Amino acid sequence: MKSYQGSEIRNVAVVGHAHCGKTTLIAALLHAAKMTPTQGRVEDGTAATAYDEEEVARGITMQNAVAFAEWQGIKINLVDTPGFHMFTHEARAALFPVESAIVVVNAQSGIEPITERVWRFAEEANVPRIVLVNQMDHPKAGGGGGLNALLDDLTDRWGRNCVPVQLPIVDAQGFHGVVDLVTMEAYTYTAGGDGRGKASAEIPAPLAADAKARHEALVELVAEGKDELMEEYFEKGTIPEDHLIAALHEAIREDRIFPVLFSSGLANMALDHLLDFLKVYTPAPTERTPITGVPSSPDGDAPVRKVNDAEPVTAIVFKTMADPFAGRITFFKMIGGVVKNDATLENYARRSSERLAHLSIMQGRKAVEVPELHAGDLGAVGKLRDTLTGDTLGQKGADFQV
Repeated sequence: MKSYQGSEIRNVAVVGHAHCGKTTLIAALLHAAKMTPTQGRVEDGTAATAYDEEEVARGITMQNAVAFAEWQGIKINLVDTPGFHMFTHEARAALFPVESAIVVVNAQSGIEPITERVWRFAEEANVPRIVLVNQMDHPKAGGGGGLNALLDDLTDRWGRNCVPVQLPIVDAQGFHGVVDLVTMEAYTYTAGGDGRGKASAEIPAPLAADAKARHEALVELVAEGKDELMEEYFEKGTIPEDHLIAALHEAIREDRIFPVLFSSGLANMALDHLLDFLKVYTPAPTERTPITGVPSSPDGDAPVRKVNDAEPVTAIVFKTMADPFAGRITFFKMIGGVVKNDATLENYARRSSERLAHLSIMQGRKAVEVPELHAGDLGAVGKLRDTLTGDTLGQKGADFQV
């Protein structure tokens, strides 16, 4: 397993209302990235992030689960979250270890109550959001008012900065792919395939005018508030693709734009394009605002940690799970430094030492052992004695608690 630097990592929470397809989407992403030989299914317990017996029996997610995909030189950590109201505290907790969130919207039902709740959670946590309209293969995708009505509802609720960066290719025969409104290319897919599309520079004729208009709207929105981009836009009538890509990445990181994408997790369509989007446009952990800790004394200064290998080793526990086979598993976010397998770290809250034997990353229930983890990554370790969720582990003498 390759050791990934913080700049090569993307940490993404997948949030949304129950039955919008989050777990199935993650299973499809893993298959599209060739992490799994077949696409996992929720109903038979083969989806990577649906491994609890009760979750499989009920067909719902009840607790956060972590999986990862290696994609074109980067590692994407995906945190699956519950969508039922009694478990939304889990979704809220999942926003701490990530730098972006995919807000999944059911193409049939549109924005639902928990969709709005998790949006507010992400807003409060200052986590950039991607809106993914999922289940586009369903005959009733777009709801009663059609796709334009759904897009209008997104804008009405979440502002004009909630803007499509794709258009779905849909006709009477169903969902066929997407048009990328940045590169102005079309990508077509086969339902039930490997999730990888065929690119074409030719946009389907019925979509050409709408795609051109929405591309121009996207360019104008990206340029807003940036004098150099506005000057380029007015001078050339557009922004060159390389400048647009860099500016869109910055706008997403700064919460100035909430891009809207389209997919079908169950049919495994447009998933390679989503992985590409996460790689190019979502922020790496190293771009995260430094994390402020609790002062060690009432009149002391609050300590600050950048997500950087040069900082003291610092790992914050965001989840603890009891596994019937492995015992207690502790999930943590690396904030600073590089931690090695078998390292001994101090628990700053409990003033005890913990040995990190069998340092791992989690693929659902399966622990994949790694020799080291860099700042920004999500890791796990079994059988810690005293450590609980919310605790901070680190090198002695470099106390840091949140």
